Amino acid sequence: MMLTPAPAGAMSLLAEKESRPVHAEAISGVQGAEESNTNIAQKDHSVPSKGKHPEMGTYRVLSSPERRGQDEDCAERVLDDATKSGQKYAVCVEWLDPEDPAAEIVSPQETRTTGNVWCPTTSVDEVYATRTSICHSTPYLMTIIQVPTGKVGGHAYGVIEQEFNTEVRKPEWTEYINVTRDGGSGDGLLPMSISISADCAPKATCSQGFKPWSDNTPFPLYGAVDGIWERRWTGNPGPDDFLMGHTLDVDVAGSVPGTGKFEWSKGGQFAVRCDNLIAGFAGCVVPRFRPTYTISDSYPAARDYYGRIQASLPSHPGWEGHGDPLHREADTDVMESNRDKVCDTTTWVKEDHFGGKPSGDPLAIECDEFPFAATKESGAQAGISSGKECQQWTVWPGGSGGWESSDFVAPAYAAPHGDAPCARASMTRRDNGGAGTGLSNFYQNNRVMDSEGFWLASGAGSANTRQKAHTPQSCTLKAPSISNVDADAPPESNFLNYSQTTQSGWTGGDSTYSVKLPDGRTLWMFSDTFLGPENGDGTRPLSAPLVNSSFVVQDGSNLTTITGGTESSPKAILPPRKPGYWYWLGGGKITNVDGTNYLQVIFHEWHKFGDGDWEFRHEQNVLATFSLANLKEPLSVRQLPSTTNSTTNIQWGSGILPSTSSGDGYTYIYGVDDEPYQKSMHIARVRGGDLGGIWEFFDKSNNRWVLFESGSDGALTGVANEYSVTPWNGEFMLLTQDSMLAFNAEVYAYVSCDPAGSFVSKTLVYKMPETGLWGSYNDGEVYAYNAHVHPVLTQNGNRFTFSYNVNHLDTRVSPDGAHYRDTSIYKPRWVSFSVDTVSCYSCLRAN
Repeated sequence: MMLTPAPAGAMSLLAEKESRPVHAEAISGVQGAEESNTNIAQKDHSVPSKGKHPEMGTYRVLSSPERRGQDEDCAERVLDDATKSGQKYAVCVEWLDPEDPAAEIVSPQETRTTGNVWCPTTSVDEVYATRTSICHSTPYLMTIIQVPTGKVGGHAYGVIEQEFNTEVRKPEWTEYINVTRDGGSGDGLLPMSISISADCAPKATCSQGFKPWSDNTPFPLYGAVDGIWERRWTGNPGPDDFLMGHTLDVDVAGSVPGTGKFEWSKGGQFAVRCDNLIAGFAGCVVPRFRPTYTISDSYPAARDYYGRIQASLPSHPGWEGHGDPLHREADTDVMESNRDKVCDTTTWVKEDHFGGKPSGDPLAIECDEFPFAATKESGAQAGISSGKECQQWTVWPGGSGGWESSDFVAPAYAAPHGDAPCARASMTRRDNGGAGTGLSNFYQNNRVMDSEGFWLASGAGSANTRQKAHTPQSCTLKAPSISNVDADAPPESNFLNYSQTTQSGWTGGDSTYSVKLPDGRTLWMFSDTFLGPENGDGTRPLSAPLVNSSFVVQDGSNLTTITGGTESSPKAILPPRKPGYWYWLGGGKITNVDGTNYLQVIFHEWHKFGDGDWEFRHEQNVLATFSLANLKEPLSVRQLPSTTNSTTNIQWGSGILPSTSSGDGYTYIYGVDDEPYQKSMHIARVRGGDLGGIWEFFDKSNNRWVLFESGSDGALTGVANEYSVTPWNGEFMLLTQDSMLAFNAEVYAYVSCDPAGSFVSKTLVYKMPETGLWGSYNDGEVYAYNAHVHPVLTQNGNRFTFSYNVNHLDTRVSPDGAHYRDTSIYKPRWVSFSVDTVSCYSCLRAN
């Protein structure tokens, strides 16, 4: 047969290399005059492990364990086979790799993408995949070896393109294959024909159509041969996994003067799985592609929630690149058990900031667990005994507190975060159900099998700590100068007279908070309250009721007591939710909601856990809202922040500075961590006047406001359980009993330009005279506590009145018990004082 001559350049190169052994010849290659001298290895051929295709969506690049580039044994093997069969040419076909010297053969401009498949042509042996498609497009190099001399006669090169496409809802898939011949040199320019066969294993349930072209199809230079195989799964119910392999046969120069065989399967990457186990219909997918469930932006709160859990849990469940995949749980009984364990109704506290919508409403609140109950990673399968061991979150409407425009989540108020690898949230039905339905659809649309892994995209990478920088108000700070201190200030005599004459009203109490009612009356609020009558000799009958909270309305000099229950059987304003628990109150305020005024009062729940007098602890904070027309019982009680992970939780409501007095539109809520002494001030605030709004907490160390209560740190050490912050002289005055020593009798004032401090210029205001062995009772068990100012009694902006409480360590119910033998002990005292200003250079520097 007449051979097509190679270009002069190629022939001269061949002549130069005739004496070289076939191994080196095949490896080094031949460069013809018609190719450029550009080395393809100099280009950047990095392949992304993941990407986005405009039509196919997200794809992943599956690495192949097959050897890439030229095989040194190939030349010897095909030469030996061709020699034995008496052929003139042996053909060695290999994938082209830029790292191999043979890459010099091909110019990068000529190793082109034909555009017949969706993946790019790369010079590395990689396979692209989506859940329903596999794509492979890689250059090959064909080396023509002359028999029997063993010399390289030339090369041919091109691209092999393949695209497999499955049907999620049909047991079928197709394979498109295209082989191009883009150039060559020497004997690589001779006429050729090719034949391709494809295998689908196991064959028993894989019905394969005819070859897309006949054997020995002409393979034109600068041309291509392509076609499509159709395959169908015939099994049931599955799942069945199929592997595809391919064989390329090459004939050179007609008749049988030279042949080559090239087999590839891409190391198992050409794999399809079919089943009839999902959604009631059969279908096929690409199992090597791990799909991703993306939480829709239509469910912003759920997306925010899952993202924050993925970011905060050490295991980062389902967060690609940071943690392990989630895995489907397909057993409905196990799913239900998972849900019941994480969202157990005995420990989950529903926190509703959407108006108390009825069940079934899109904004009704439900428990939403993560990782999902329909995954193997559910907290229940992680070994928890209760959902209280998980993180606790709650959803807020968009716009709350000026934080986010869309619905978002923040740490729940009900309980501290647990340490287990799970979370639960008070979530709207819309987001909980929407994300859950989306997960179910995702499982079906991607034919995700039981225990199969998947990723979750929920924005975890952007789940940073929400914070607002603290910008303190400024002023010319002056130190307080205290004068004209008067004990027995009004309304002390009113309460003394009332207690001596009432038959069933207030005769003693502590806490002693006050609120100006819209009609001008004053509401006094007390914790533990003795009710009348008192005996004429100043003692108290043993039958006198004691309730944990009460209100007293002052109208001029007239006082009226309000309790829960009935007159014959009085109860606390906020009754306990179970035996051994009770509520004491903190500060309160009038709040206008949608044009109606309400009374809001912060209560602290306590629990008696032992037999000792002091064996009780703070459990939680709640907000009780009252109609002004009926102060006997609250309209609603809702959870307030109670989640600090410490031995003593923060009692919020030590004092309240309303938004009308704060100077920045925020209502400030002050709290204390109840250490025995040296107690620390904590500060929270809400935008506007509603205490039911979203609370943000002052992180003094970082000068910022955050949404998690545990981020609050001590703004000042030495405050009491109850104290006050009030406006004064363009500044803010803190008044508190000093707690640097236990049972300290001294009351101090501090000043600051800002409601959040720093509070400086500590100034003595008063020493409570009743306390201790050398006090007015000459009784070492008498103590005084919890001084705070009453803005309802402030005069002319510089004349203030504060109250404090007096108590006794003897709590016996007996005639000689302290509270029964002398009713004067357990009563508040009121003290008035004036505050003037002096220059304070040191406090200017401190503030």
